[in-house]
Amino acid sequence: MLVSAAQTYQIDDSKGKAGRPRSDESHRAILDATRRLLTHMPVHKLSVEAIAKKAGVGKTTIYRWWPNKQAVVMDAVFSQPAFLNILPASATAFEGIKVQIEKLLRQLAGKNGRMVAEILGEAQGDMEALKSFSQGFFQERYDALARYLSEGKDSGEFRADLDMESAIDLIMGPIFFRLITGQDFDPAFEKNLIDSLRRGLSA
Repeated sequence: MLVSAAQTYQIDDSKGKAGRPRSDESHRAILDATRRLLTHMPVHKLSVEAIAKKAGVGKTTIYRWWPNKQAVVMDAVFSQPAFLNILPASATAFEGIKVQIEKLLRQLAGKNGRMVAEILGEAQGDMEALKSFSQGFFQERYDALARYLSEGKDSGEFRADLDMESAIDLIMGPIFFRLITGQDFDPAFEKNLIDSLRRGLSA
């Protein structure tokens, strides 16, 4: 089951510190402030102090719901509508994979892609942050790809000897290599990736 950064770190309202109920207004203000700050500064320069000042709250309010800056940033970024991973029904398993790739490339383009790369970079030195990143971003996409690959194997659309974990690595690897090295997701890259996967997966 996918666990988002918000679900991972949010304290149960009924057990809030000092008996204080959660303020939805303050919660929204913190996430909005984080998003606004990220439009003109990189993740590594952002601080909990800056978020608190921008949101008009105290740092203790932030720490009631998130353990650190990385958790706030992941919640602010991945809760945006652009990162929702709702996919339409597909006629074939490969079509489902193709749509997932196209959606992921759109999500990782431009400013959003820069933020994801920065979040991933900062998470490398913190196992809890890396786990939260995997749960909040990768897991849902991994599960969708695994479902399509399993359906394709069962139907005979894909090779019977297909190893799903290796196939997912082949799908996601080139995308995230381009992301962390600052390369664009141009139409030629998308077409070549999809064509290569079609040949590699087909029975």
